[in-house]
Amino acid sequence: MNDVESASLLRQRPGGAAAAGTSSTSNAAASSSSGVQPIQPTGTLPPNHPYHIMQRIVIMGAALWGLHEFGVYHAILRSPKISHLAFKVGLACSVAILIIKSYVELYEGKTKKRRVDYANFRQVTHAIILLILVASISFHVALWSHFGGFRTILIMIMFGYGFLLQAALLVPTWVQNLVAAVLMTFFIQQYA
Repeated sequence: MNDVESASLLRQRPGGAAAAGTSSTSNAAASSSSGVQPIQPTGTLPPNHPYHIMQRIVIMGAALWGLHEFGVYHAILRSPKISHLAFKVGLACSVAILIIKSYVELYEGKTKKRRVDYANFRQVTHAIILLILVASISFHVALWSHFGGFRTILIMIMFGYGFLLQAALLVPTWVQNLVAAVLMTFFIQQYA
């Protein structure tokens, strides 16, 4: 009786006998002697493939629709239940993040031709992480009394993952910084 992991069809799958320690050459020899073609590894799609672009657009659209359905923009501007002091702290941290991000990516990265990575910008990376933490906590505190716990967390996920991250993956950095500065200036004018 054949062992399940040593059967020629199962030997080719990930986690089979090849992953357990047998060599791939013995697997190839066994599969060629039994007439079974080895499974070719499949690659992933490139990041700018139309499938990934459409996926990002759909996620952004769903997140913006969810934010619209919750009435987040109107509530932030007009609701007395929103903690506006905490929201202003989060907004100030967001402006600081945008300024630091723009400086590092555009001035240090493009103008001075320095590679933008953790090794070259450790202190800046840690400052950004701290600012993101403070902004997230501030926005949670600001929105919690109006929307409640679950909806606040859902709103933050929709905005952070659904909109910000997808936009960052979709457009180049100079467009990100320009659009973010314009939108943030517009929002601060409306909020004030």
